[in-house]
Amino acid sequence: MNLQEKLVDYVLGNLTSRHFSEIAVTAINQGHDTESLWILAGMSSKDNSHDYIRYFELSLEELGITLPDKLEAAKILLSYYLGQMISSLERAFELMYLIDNEIYKQVDWMQELKLSEKKYVGEELGLEKMFTWYRELQDYEDNGMLLYYNELPRVKQKVKFEQELVEEAKELKSKIYKEIFTHNNV
Repeated sequence: MNLQEKLVDYVLGNLTSRHFSEIAVTAINQGHDTESLWILAGMSSKDNSHDYIRYFELSLEELGITLPDKLEAAKILLSYYLGQMISSLERAFELMYLIDNEIYKQVDWMQELKLSEKKYVGEELGLEKMFTWYRELQDYEDNGMLLYYNELPRVKQKVKFEQELVEEAKELKSKIYKEIFTHNNV
């Protein structure tokens, strides 16, 4: 993960203040160079948590970085995982698990987006079609009943589910890219 992806991972609650040193090292490795970053990178779990927070905030200020809201953070991290999924079909199930647990389940999206109702799991982030194939892969792993591609042998069903998941990942990544690109350039 790069600096932006680690920062949004923090915004979503997957990383805590104890990960600030790791985030600082990532920033330094990407060519950022501020006094606060170096101090933060050298801190350990024995240091006071208030110092962690102070140097983290100073580092962000020195770098001119404003943390995004949870929706923007979710889109950035989602885009990262979708890219990983697209380039690694064999990890599709594992990556969808991360999307489910590190993005989708990290936030009460109904509350966050002030939605009155939803029809499908994941629709708040555009994941509803991906969840169809994820559920099929979960059922495959649990030796449960499969609902799609029943004309195929079970092992080939799994391959089709992974392929469908990756196709949906491509579409969603493209959509998110357009949203982020348009949002940041207006």
